[in-house]
Amino acid sequence: MSRWLWIGIVALSIGGAQAQRVNTDSLGKVVLPIVKGDTIKPAVDPNLAIDSLVVRTKEKFRPVPRKATIFAIAFPGGGQIYNRDYWKLPLVYGAFGGAVYAIRWNTLRYNDFLTAYKAFYDLSTGKPRTDITTYPVYLRGTDETRELTLDQVKRGRTAYRRYRDYSYVISVAVYALAAVEANVAAHLKTFDISEDLSLRIEPSLYQPNMPGPTAGVRLVFGVR
Repeated sequence: MSRWLWIGIVALSIGGAQAQRVNTDSLGKVVLPIVKGDTIKPAVDPNLAIDSLVVRTKEKFRPVPRKATIFAIAFPGGGQIYNRDYWKLPLVYGAFGGAVYAIRWNTLRYNDFLTAYKAFYDLSTGKPRTDITTYPVYLRGTDETRELTLDQVKRGRTAYRRYRDYSYVISVAVYALAAVEANVAAHLKTFDISEDLSLRIEPSLYQPNMPGPTAGVRLVFGVR
């Protein structure tokens, strides 16, 4: 029995000594054991592109009001194009084109009556002519020519000059209105408008002329 006991003790001693033995190379340096990494590799689909793993979010366009105003002043509709409000362009160009057309139309008529008015005077002396009492004037609205007196020519010249001036005022107003609209629209696009308008019930504490607080509820209507 004692022989087998001594054999077991000797075997355990030799195994412990080998376990504590440090590997060294020929120069006496300690050589650490090489530990292999995990040989199990995750399965990767070769058809899956790396870019598909990246979630790309499109940033919301936020126009600068100052730039919108500058573009609107630079050319008609420029502010609306900058704000990407393309549906407003027909309105802007329609209003501005109508004003320009009115300027041209009233200017042509004014020149017709101005030419007739000059015909009643001697341009070298500035005195009225006595050899004519009427002068043919082409009426563009009715596409006909009529013999008009000096008084009729004066009234027509004054009326169409006034209409021409009004047309200039309207064209400037349309230009300015388009610039103001572009500025306001750019400001509105930068507002953070939430669609969650809800009515909530929340607990609350009240103390209206009472010795202690009183539990209750309240209705809150607001934006989350």
